[in-house]
Amino acid sequence: MDLKSTDMAHPVISVIVPVYNEPPEILDNISKIASFKRISEVLVADASTRLQTTESLEYLQKSNGKIRLIDCQSPGRAKQMNKGAELATGDILWFVHADTILPDTAPELVSQSTVNHCEWGRFHVRFNSSLRIMKLVAGLMNYRSWLTGICTGDQAVFVSKQLFFSVGKFPDISLMEDIALTKKLRKSSRPVCIRIPVVTSARRWERNGAIRTIMLMWKLRLLYWTGVSPDRLAVMYNAGSQ
Repeated sequence: MDLKSTDMAHPVISVIVPVYNEPPEILDNISKIASFKRISEVLVADASTRLQTTESLEYLQKSNGKIRLIDCQSPGRAKQMNKGAELATGDILWFVHADTILPDTAPELVSQSTVNHCEWGRFHVRFNSSLRIMKLVAGLMNYRSWLTGICTGDQAVFVSKQLFFSVGKFPDISLMEDIALTKKLRKSSRPVCIRIPVVTSARRWERNGAIRTIMLMWKLRLLYWTGVSPDRLAVMYNAGSQ
């Protein structure tokens, strides 16, 4: 199902942002997310070990009443996002990466999805890169997600709080938690696909080489579908990203 127009529905939207040792320029994006009127709160699930990151987040929390800093004892996106979801007060849980830039109309589009009785969905994605290959990568990601109903965290997945907890939250795994969650959500319904894109960082792709990163991600997904442990995949992912 595609969603292109906006509506004046007003669900309570909680945005959950997992953070781990992010640089200051990435953290500035959290302030922009909190500035949207339709967003009721931004829960920042922080597992950082860098004092600079934690101090920056504490400053953001003091400067904007919508931002709630959650201290997570150990890193792991699944654990961090689950903890944020447990403390969220909204009807809609919206999982957004710290380096993902939301378009101005994004909150209204999420609101409209509830009017249409859609329990979950995601956005198209594009990268903040001028490289042609990154445009191709984004196009393939969006098409694959539309075809299969499986989504990645870069696509800013949102879901009703009731459905999220009814399927058992994010599984506590080291990698592919977004794939695993959306596989469960797909059993309830297909996602609404918002074609206006969010913009995500291409820093990892450009640092490690686009082709190399593409091959690594394809390899990891293939191994995941064949039953390889997410813990083992996480080790391979971290090794391949250095």
